[in-house]
Amino acid sequence: MRRTTYYDFRPSWRGASWNTAVNWIISLNVVIHIVKHFSASPLAVDQLFGLSPRLVVTKFFFWQPLTYMFLHFDFFHLFFNMLMTWFLGNAMESVWGSKKFIKYYIACGLGGAAFSAIFTFNGPPVIGASAAVFGLYLAYAMVFPDSYVFIYFLFPVKAKYLVTFLAVLQLVLGIAGSAGIAYFAHLGGMAAGLLFFRREIKSRRVWTRMVRWRADRTREREDMWNEQERGKIDSILDKIASKGFENLSTTEKRILENYSRKHKEPPE
Repeated sequence: MRRTTYYDFRPSWRGASWNTAVNWIISLNVVIHIVKHFSASPLAVDQLFGLSPRLVVTKFFFWQPLTYMFLHFDFFHLFFNMLMTWFLGNAMESVWGSKKFIKYYIACGLGGAAFSAIFTFNGPPVIGASAAVFGLYLAYAMVFPDSYVFIYFLFPVKAKYLVTFLAVLQLVLGIAGSAGIAYFAHLGGMAAGLLFFRREIKSRRVWTRMVRWRADRTREREDMWNEQERGKIDSILDKIASKGFENLSTTEKRILENYSRKHKEPPE
């Protein structure tokens, strides 16, 4: 995807495919929310499948760090998380492809679970895709740092400044102990995103160094071969000067002929 000053979040409906990771994630969240809403006890669903770090450790509810990111408290909680997943996710999936996008999305959700376990071990169950969404905020700012995001669809702010502000805000509110919102889970999603990009940048650097090393070795071999070839040609020319062309061996004539053909100047 080309970099633009203003990124247009609107998808191209003509020829667009609905078979994307973003659409599957949104659909899964919507279906789960409907099933939860019509279940006998939505609160029991949150307690069983939401994230309670204490239960993960003491009761071995090992599925919770994954399932919590597909549960939501109410319609508006679901709507705003899925809206940002659609906006930011479409941009990132178009850059990365579906497989890499899914890996990143899940990694950020797990990062949110890890920070929740560290900072709110005995807190109430955590639910929602917000950790993954905040990871998408960070990814968008990393890939499109100077693109503008419209706050409330009215106020343009560069992505890199918006993400910095959001990170600081989540940290301040988390330390202040504001109840009802899992601020440290949001920070965990962003931290997981940073680790993802750090690993990717490191891999690119290793790959770049390897490619450069191979290119250097190739040039060294070519230089060595050219030097040996020039030495052979000089020896043959000296023999021609002292004994004449007719005294060259068949091998020496073939070497001279190949060298002449190789370095023949193209016709003007």
